[in-house]
Amino acid sequence: MKEAARNNALWCDAVCRANDAPGVFHPSIWVTRHAVPPFYPNAVTLTPDDAAGQIAHIAALCAERRRFSVKDSYEALDLRSLGFDVLFAATWLWREAGSATPLAPALHWTTIADAAGLERWEAAWSGLPGEQRVAAGERIFRPALLAEPGVRLLAGSRGDEIIAVAAAHLTGEVVGLSNVFSARLAAAELYPEVVAWTSRRFPERPLVGYEHGEDLRAALTAGFRAIGGLRVWARE
Repeated sequence: MKEAARNNALWCDAVCRANDAPGVFHPSIWVTRHAVPPFYPNAVTLTPDDAAGQIAHIAALCAERRRFSVKDSYEALDLRSLGFDVLFAATWLWREAGSATPLAPALHWTTIADAAGLERWEAAWSGLPGEQRVAAGERIFRPALLAEPGVRLLAGSRGDEIIAVAAAHLTGEVVGLSNVFSARLAAAELYPEVVAWTSRRFPERPLVGYEHGEDLRAALTAGFRAIGGLRVWARE
């Protein structure tokens, strides 16, 4: 689980850094004191065995920020005394390197290489139709993210239209998958496509990530196995 939790913290740090909100890695927790993009936490725990130290960092954040969230990677914290409630629970996932990927993709998959492509990618991630784009002030995925080491933003297209997206992040010995989404395809159709593309490009690396609900079921069907639970706490 440590590889999955650290990979996800590094992804959060990359997205936040691209939004001028860099974080700091402490031995047991990643923390940023800046305003973060929507859906991203201000802290991610990295180990299961330093609750006191992690809570001290989170309490210091509470003194500076009224609203923020914490990814409790090991379900090891109780943050209710600091004014948090559980926003959702999810399951960490692991897929062994070299697992068979017999699927012939129905979509044409490419990696995003420039700012114009990133605009199209984020529009598809947001579920916007046609040529609509996310307003500049509402962007989460900014061009600086494309320069982050190990980041691959995947676009699945039919013709010239992006209809599915995912993010792959190479860190250490693993590849993290996140932001697997399509407004056109069900998760059960989409996940095998993303897994097939990613595992073929990185056959020597396990795939990691986390999901819940329908996406979790799709990931398990696509060859992932559950390796533990996490919670996201939110302070409103």
